[in-house]
Amino acid sequence: MGHTGFRALLSRALALTNTEALWPGVVQVKADGTLGGWDTLEAKIAGKESAEASVVLIARLIGLLVAFIGEELTFRMLREIWPDVALNDGILVPET
Repeated sequence: MGHTGFRALLSRALALTNTEALWPGVVQVKADGTLGGWDTLEAKIAGKESAEASVVLIARLIGLLVAFIGEELTFRMLREIWPDVALNDGILVPET
């Protein structure tokens, strides 16, 4: 997928998130693939809303990965990133 592909995927996830959030345009994907403006967002909205926006963004990104590379490969990658999270039927469940 490469750096450019990841930026495109993250940009699309952010665009989808912006349609649900009260802060469109505040957060941007920078050239290096990181998110810029998150600190500005956190200063403008409550901590709970910022956390919810983070969850929505991650959910959109995972959804796009499933659409493009399939559920099995996506969940394999997620297991590598988050080894302490159980993945059951596509639902992220913290292991106890």
